[in-house]
Amino acid sequence: MKKSLALGLISCVPLFGLSQSFIGYQYDNYSGVHGMLQNPATVAASKYKVNINFFSISSVAGNNAYELQHDKFKKFDFSDLTENKDYFKSANADKKNLWFNTEILGPSFMFTAGKKSGIGVYTRARTLINEFNLSDKTFRYFGNGNDSIYDQPIQENLLQLKAHAFAEAGVTYGRIIWSDRLHSLKMGVTAKYVVGLAAASLYSNRLAVNIAKNDIINQLEGDVNVRYSNNLDNVDNNFDDVWKKASGNHGLGFDVGFSYEWRPETSSWLATDQTPYKLRLNASINDLGSVKYANSTHGNSYSVNATGKTTDDLDKKDGEDFDKYFTRLESQGILTSYAHADKMKVKLPATFRFDADYHLYRRLFINAGTIVNLINRDKNQTSAEYATTFTVTPRLEKKWFSIYTPLYYNSLNKKAAWGAGMRLGPVFLGSGTILSNMLGKQNVTSADVHLGFTMSIYQRVRTHKHRSQPMQPVKEEPKKEVVKEVTTEKLVEKHVETRVESRVDTVVKNVEVVKEVTHDKDNDGVVDEKDACPDVAGEVALNGCPDKDKDGIADKNDKCPDVAGTAKYNGCPVPDTDGDGINDEEDKCPTVAGLAKYNGCPIPDTDGDGVNDEEDKCPATPGKPANGGCPEIKQDIVKKVAIAAKAIYYMSGKDIIQKVSYPKLDVVVKVLKADPALQISIEGHTDNLGKPENNLKLSAKRANAVKNYFIKKGIDASRITAQGFGDSKPIAPNKTPQGRAKNRRVELHLNYQ
Repeated sequence: MKKSLALGLISCVPLFGLSQSFIGYQYDNYSGVHGMLQNPATVAASKYKVNINFFSISSVAGNNAYELQHDKFKKFDFSDLTENKDYFKSANADKKNLWFNTEILGPSFMFTAGKKSGIGVYTRARTLINEFNLSDKTFRYFGNGNDSIYDQPIQENLLQLKAHAFAEAGVTYGRIIWSDRLHSLKMGVTAKYVVGLAAASLYSNRLAVNIAKNDIINQLEGDVNVRYSNNLDNVDNNFDDVWKKASGNHGLGFDVGFSYEWRPETSSWLATDQTPYKLRLNASINDLGSVKYANSTHGNSYSVNATGKTTDDLDKKDGEDFDKYFTRLESQGILTSYAHADKMKVKLPATFRFDADYHLYRRLFINAGTIVNLINRDKNQTSAEYATTFTVTPRLEKKWFSIYTPLYYNSLNKKAAWGAGMRLGPVFLGSGTILSNMLGKQNVTSADVHLGFTMSIYQRVRTHKHRSQPMQPVKEEPKKEVVKEVTTEKLVEKHVETRVESRVDTVVKNVEVVKEVTHDKDNDGVVDEKDACPDVAGEVALNGCPDKDKDGIADKNDKCPDVAGTAKYNGCPVPDTDGDGINDEEDKCPTVAGLAKYNGCPIPDTDGDGVNDEEDKCPATPGKPANGGCPEIKQDIVKKVAIAAKAIYYMSGKDIIQKVSYPKLDVVVKVLKADPALQISIEGHTDNLGKPENNLKLSAKRANAVKNYFIKKGIDASRITAQGFGDSKPIAPNKTPQGRAKNRRVELHLNYQ
């Protein structure tokens, strides 16, 4: 009963992924790769020459629905928990929120590249789950004393569930873009390649439920919009295949951040400190981007009507994967599809992050930060999001050791928590709730932990006091200049005056001009002694010979003097041997006339059946000219498909195919798989009972139901067309029941076009 009821309501409690992982640790100046993920600008001029993360994990869980008995948590005893003894329903009447978020950081590293730049590479896997808008009234029905649910109306609006699991690999570059004695500004950018592991969303605008004590459903009506990646179709309780079938689910993402440091000279201790800023401001926008998934064939918008069914009908049976489960609900008429999309775009959980880090004294700091969700919940019903949080973290920070105690507030939980953490050499461990849970007296509603193992090579930092040194006396060797020397006890200054003498030599040259007399009979500017054509005026560049066609080849050497040509062809144009208007140098078939669109070659015949590709309706498959270049479909295959078409049965007035039709449809699937070039068109027809527009819609839905069946069986959608004609093409009179029965049909037509 509980399983059926939960399934009927789609879910029981809202979930939220917290945006803040590694709570408090990422603000440490020695957090390395983890700080880079918080803000990519911090990779520039960091504390490290090299920082390597071998493995780290952050996990957060909590809720405002249930409370764990305090002593159970202190003893870490989570076995055999009983309601109203070990855990209790919370007294608040708010929307019920639960959250679970895990972030795993794999092998990653960052290093300093010069005085101003840094580079990082990381790998990471994340999960986020959100669910919204379940009322406190409905929540009270669950658990002990849930008999009150029977024969009571439940009305839920705008229910929404979103889940996303993905892995990513990113590259970060950061650089100091402006710096002077008092100020420094860094900028960093991260580009990431994202592999989607799985995504799912479910939302309902309205859902009305009423269950009788005998498990008969008095009412279950509304709408359910389902979207999930197709690699979840065949998952039952084993999720091993999710990764194996995740190919094609990928996307890109970006982070961009800035980091400002103020370094005043008013504090004497700050000038010699290893962290010489008084105030550091960080701002970044993280996770801009999205992942594209192939939507499941069951990722549809459904109308729900299970009135009169039993709760057992809603159970997901043992060994029944999602594909079989949705198929069964559709065949039973519980779900009726009315919209589908082949692709599903899931945005990354974009956030704006800001923090201010104040250097109190020497090794003491205090940080105030916020992470703000940028995903619009109502407009992104398939994209999981982070919650908005606020954090204040005092810390003691040294090169090999840090202690931090974060105080953070979650806007959805509306509670503050107090935690603690420590970094000791290559190891760090912490929690944002441990002090609240261990020292407080209230029952526990949330918990988290983060830990990791790293290795680092630190930057060598030298600190020293700046003192003015007296100027040393300068001893100058005498030079051949006039020198005025001023001498004191501590300083000798040299004032050098250089005298420059200039002398101008005048040279008188006598130039003798000799006039040479030559002959040029044709007056073309080329003397007869050098004129290759002395009797005819010509071009100077051609040694006095004419060039009528102006092609740069003298007429005496030009075989085509009246037509411009090239030297390669002795002054003639490039020939066109086959006379197709394309010269031989551009013609790929110079001896056979062709077309310009085929570079001078004839229209190709790819399949070699004697019908050129422009006239061939099946250019890649050999066929007969009489069939327009397509092969002839064997009559026995045509008959098999025709028989199968007559054996397709639907539930009355609906587009749900009855199971008795499956064997004949599988015959058609076998035919299509045997010949990958074969295509099929599906036509849906109805009788004339009812409104024509309704008949047209029903016939289209029925044709698409057959198409979806073929796709589910492995036939590519590009090979299938489906169309509904309503009652517009009867094959028998609609005046008799027999005639109307003939007109209610699906026709299947094979072709190669």
